[in-house]
Amino acid sequence: MRRMYEFVCECGQRIESLVGYETIGVACNCGGLASRVISAPVFKLEGWSGAFPSEYGRFERKHIEKLNAERKANS
Repeated sequence: MRRMYEFVCECGQRIESLVGYETIGVACNCGGLASRVISAPVFKLEGWSGAFPSEYGRFERKHIEKLNAERKANS
């Protein structure tokens, strides 16, 4: 399974790369070795409710449509 990780090169350059879980180092653009570092995730939660207005609304709409289609097919 591949995941996105942040790496810091010996020269100080930060890069992100999609690599396997066990990967601890990658080649940098400068030719040096970049080591994996722990970094803060880059996402934002909206408010304290934990709700994701745009995504939840889309999920709920599709879920209701699916339930209605199943009910109609089973009647």
